[in-house]
Amino acid sequence: CLTIPMASTPNKSTASTLQPFVTSGLAACTASACIHPIDLAKVRLQLFAVSNPPGTPVPNFVQLLRSMVAKDGIKSIYAGLSASLTRQCTYGTARMGIHRSISDYLQKRNGG
Repeated sequence: CLTIPMASTPNKSTASTLQPFVTSGLAACTASACIHPIDLAKVRLQLFAVSNPPGTPVPNFVQLLRSMVAKDGIKSIYAGLSASLTRQCTYGTARMGIHRSISDYLQKRNGG
């Protein structure tokens, strides 16, 4: 039976145990914040064809972002960011932190 210790061991400090979780969570949240406006524009462009009559000129990516900012301000391109960050704080942190913990355990168990 494979048991993977998730708590800190006597020779490992709490900070070094939490380090992969904290850094992966920060990295996931940073990436999500940077990519969010791009993803939002992508979804709006995909919905454009459904919500407008055929023959309506489709704006390009830059035009769409520019019109969103002009109409509703810079905050409009970050609408929904809180949900994205919440997901990354849980899923991104756990996924990468657990991967690192398991990798470290297997390296120690297998001698490198």
